Amino acid sequence: MLNLLLPLISEISTSDTSYSLKPLQFSFVSGLFSLALLLTIGIIFDKLGLKLGIPGSIFLFFSGIFFHITGYNLETFPLEEVHVVSVTILLFFSGLAFSKSLLKRSKILVRSLLLAIFGTLFSMIAWLILLRYGFGFLQVYFNLLPDVEPQKLWLIATAIVFSLAVQDWNSFAFVSNKIADFREVISDIFKIETSVSAAISLIFAELLVLAWMHFYSNDSILLQENIFISIVKGVLIGILSGFILGYLLMFVIRNIVTSRPQLVLVAISFAFIGYVVSFYLAGSGGYLSALVMGIVTSISYRSSASSEEVEFLTEELESLNIASEAILFFAIGLGMEATSFFHHLPIAILVWLGVILVRPASVFMFFRGDSIEPEEFKILSSWSPKGAISMALVVTAPELLQETFELEGVELLQESSIIFMVDIVCGVVIFSMIVKSLIIPMIHDKLTNSSKSLS
Repeated sequence: MLNLLLPLISEISTSDTSYSLKPLQFSFVSGLFSLALLLTIGIIFDKLGLKLGIPGSIFLFFSGIFFHITGYNLETFPLEEVHVVSVTILLFFSGLAFSKSLLKRSKILVRSLLLAIFGTLFSMIAWLILLRYGFGFLQVYFNLLPDVEPQKLWLIATAIVFSLAVQDWNSFAFVSNKIADFREVISDIFKIETSVSAAISLIFAELLVLAWMHFYSNDSILLQENIFISIVKGVLIGILSGFILGYLLMFVIRNIVTSRPQLVLVAISFAFIGYVVSFYLAGSGGYLSALVMGIVTSISYRSSASSEEVEFLTEELESLNIASEAILFFAIGLGMEATSFFHHLPIAILVWLGVILVRPASVFMFFRGDSIEPEEFKILSSWSPKGAISMALVVTAPELLQETFELEGVELLQESSIIFMVDIVCGVVIFSMIVKSLIIPMIHDKLTNSSKSLS
């Protein structure tokens, strides 16, 4: 495969990547019409995706690219705001996947937490090294990112790793729902992993950026000790606000909410409140707050609510979650430049290969022996679901740098480097979603049938 891809890689340096991810413009009427049209098209694509066996959101991503190519323009389209709102909802919903029943399965819980925490850290370190020196090789021999200083490759690799380290529940759920008699233990493991990996990725990435600044930056502003304090402050406030607002949400649900439809409104309202509170108190931690709030809400709500209430809340939030993902895929595609994306796609495939090569090692460290069945181990080792959250995180990475370190992303990286990061992560996500949607059901059925034959 490398021999097939490298000739394409050599052409990347000559490609035109002179565009910026700027908010597009739209009037209120045209914006309202576009949103309605987008949701309708999203439903059509979902049905088409089900027939083809791949997520319909992929078609929305390429639809966004198509509209960008055709010059479709909306006035005052708040692209960054769309990312924030959608990711907040997606992370809150990921936290809701965590159920109290998982706490009773101590053996699976402990190993799953170890995989989510230390497996994520191991994967990030391994990917960081692979990407840094892989990009260095391509830079020297194939003129990749010719104007980028070698030390900046560490920062580029960090942004990509930070985004790809997050396991995506929506991507997992789409595939697992296609499979009859899907292994429940795998779902439980991914519930924990998707709930925790985002927080670990965010915290560790900030520390990596701080370390990079310490070793490579000559700017005295970047070397101040209060930067580390601000990172710790953001993490603590994000976690603390998530816990407090999660329990406050439960109080509101139990004592103020009078109908089931109000459950959805108040849950989403609190997710946004958590983001705003963390942002104003620490300048960061908003995403972490939404994630923690989802976990706290899920555990406390499931312990006191009826099964009908839990099912209703999950179903209604899932609809909103799907809508958020659809809007996010289209919005990101709308901000992409087709020529750049497809020129960088060969490198994205190479990065994806690195992702799947590291996954078995991280799983092996925590699920050896009789902790899970051999068939479950093989499925878990071959699957690292990526989705909309990864794409949104890399798009907003410059903004996160600004919020955390009080610096514009372009002060650290050239625009071409930011474009490269976005292209790579989006390419990995899209390619991974297509391949895994088609391959995982076949692997599951083959392993299950083989197990039944042996029995």
